[in-house]
Amino acid sequence: MYQGDCLDLMFHTASDSIDLIFADPPFNLSKIYPSKINDQLMDRDYLSWCETWLKDCIRILKPGGSLFLWNLPKWNTYLSQFLNQYLTFRH
Repeated sequence: MYQGDCLDLMFHTASDSIDLIFADPPFNLSKIYPSKINDQLMDRDYLSWCETWLKDCIRILKPGGSLFLWNLPKWNTYLSQFLNQYLTFRH
């Protein structure tokens, strides 16, 4: 288990090397986090940010691996469309 900025950590992770990813990103609800992450983005900017780290998740995920995404239904409807372009949903 690692703690850090996911974009930094995934940059140094080999492709097709991770069996399971559980992602629980900030929900863009204007909360204040100790890390000072901006949780008040325009919708398009938030979705673009999510697509950036999801692309890296896809890259490092092993074939047949599992990706779990915990987010609000508002965001998951968009993100599932994005993920459907790259991954096969089985469950």
